[in-house]
Amino acid sequence: MSLALHDLLVCCRGLENDKATERKKEAERFRRLLRTPEVVQELDRSSGAKSSKQLTWDAVFRFLQRYVQKETESMQSSKSVTATSLATRKKKMAEMCSLIKYFIRYANKRGPRLKCSELLKHVMEVLQSSYSCSAYGEDYSSLLVKDILSVRKYWCDITPQQWHNLLELYCGLFNSSSKSINRVLVSRVIHMVVQGCCVQTDGFNNTLFSFFAKALLNARQEKHLTVLEHLISALNIFLRSSAMNCRTRVCHLGEELLPSILYVWMDMRPSAALKEDIVNFFNLQICVHHPKGAKTQDTGAHAEDWTKWRSQLFSLYDALVREISHIGSRGKYVTGMRHIAVKDNLIELTADICHQLFTDYNDTHIMEVTQASVRATQMGSPTHGAASKRRRIEMGWEILRDHLQPQHSDFDVIPWMQITAVLISKYPSMVPCQELVPLLSALYQLLAEQRRGERGPYVLRCLKEVARCQTRYPERAQVHRAELGRLWGRVWALALRGVSSPQMETFSLELLASIVHGGLINIDREFWKLFSASACKVSQNAAMCLLQALLKCPVPKSLTLRSGWDYVGITEGSGSPNLKETLIAWLLMSDQSDEMEESSRPHPIICSTEV
Repeated sequence: MSLALHDLLVCCRGLENDKATERKKEAERFRRLLRTPEVVQELDRSSGAKSSKQLTWDAVFRFLQRYVQKETESMQSSKSVTATSLATRKKKMAEMCSLIKYFIRYANKRGPRLKCSELLKHVMEVLQSSYSCSAYGEDYSSLLVKDILSVRKYWCDITPQQWHNLLELYCGLFNSSSKSINRVLVSRVIHMVVQGCCVQTDGFNNTLFSFFAKALLNARQEKHLTVLEHLISALNIFLRSSAMNCRTRVCHLGEELLPSILYVWMDMRPSAALKEDIVNFFNLQICVHHPKGAKTQDTGAHAEDWTKWRSQLFSLYDALVREISHIGSRGKYVTGMRHIAVKDNLIELTADICHQLFTDYNDTHIMEVTQASVRATQMGSPTHGAASKRRRIEMGWEILRDHLQPQHSDFDVIPWMQITAVLISKYPSMVPCQELVPLLSALYQLLAEQRRGERGPYVLRCLKEVARCQTRYPERAQVHRAELGRLWGRVWALALRGVSSPQMETFSLELLASIVHGGLINIDREFWKLFSASACKVSQNAAMCLLQALLKCPVPKSLTLRSGWDYVGITEGSGSPNLKETLIAWLLMSDQSDEMEESSRPHPIICSTEV
């Protein structure tokens, strides 16, 4: 054994001395020795050897464990409760925990050197003792988070039984009345352990279903929102991993917890991160109750209590409408640049709920709910025992169109255009045939009257989805074919004009391509003018739009040119430029001058677009 390791071994044995003053001296010496490069190198070398009989990092850690045990027994046996003795005891506990943390971080500084099993065994022994948990619980929980569960290699070393033991221990700590460990820290450990259980094991469904049902049922009483942030995030991880094999139980748990979580979202002013977790929870519940948008049990939908679940959907719809309205109201008074659009996950959720609650016909549906049912309904809520105020919730295509009026501000109209686009894109079969004309008319008015602002791209996307819907179900348009044709003609003219706008070019081309693909109007000369010179620059969207036109109809031989871009018609005149050659030149971006011919290069779109 080297001299450096010999000195460390003597020091480690001194940590087990029966005299507290000697142990304190050796603890200080221990820190100094650890900072010696020679000691670290020797410990790394001996720990890396397969069969080393010398001192290793793990052997040193075992000495430290006995040191902790010795100090704990000494403090536990002390009968003195004076202020001075309590302060001394508290200082000693802090120093001891500091030494343990210092050692572990120094040992693993160059990669994990200590055995995970040894670390976990020591942590569990400390936390399972009521006295030591009260004394060091906070420090050891912090150690668990920062130095064990955050190390990826250790995740693979932790056995399923160890994951289970950690889970039961911290779930018990959370549910107990003990205040020895900060609840925020306990919830953070639970989040990490749940993640580990779901990734590294087959899960512990019974334990977690019971825990979340108890921990979140009275979420409104939680004083620290960070606790709810960790728990709801952990709940989402668990639900994703168990939804496939335990769908019925996931549905039941969701119906049980949704009122409490909805109350947190509406009334407790959650942070942006907590709101995100709550919306993810709602989205998970919609997916597991209504896979692929299923509405009935025959098509795959499931609920433990259909009446209860239906009521919760109405409450959730009402909450979403108010949240979107609040987002718009806040935006009106914000100075400077601000993104008006609502986040995609909130839009997807609202569209999915609209799909479930909108009827297949065009009538407005009115639902009366009590304020108490919209909020939390369990015992202990602020609304319990108070008079229930009834509110009317209106929904349906007519209500949706009311939100799509030109007089509304961008902050009010853009979120509903997002919802409309997603709703029609995901569920085109639910659009009633009698809704096509009024919906298209409302969107046309929005496009025609938009001058400044950000609404243009959102209107164009909505129109694109309406065009795709009509193309997919052409039989629905037969009754209103003439009126739809006139409206699409007007939309077509505005979309052609929009190609010249940098902000609207991409969306206008996508809309034109959808209209051409569906054969909703006859292609006119203005369309070909886009691709006969520099009116429209070459891009993937422009090339795909032209491709749709080439697949749908023959290319005229030429366009008669009078002056500049003033075309008067499509002719077969031999003196006019050949349109096919013009289109090819546009695609290849070729320059007609001889001196530029050699330097001309095809646009990258020619190489990337599959025709």
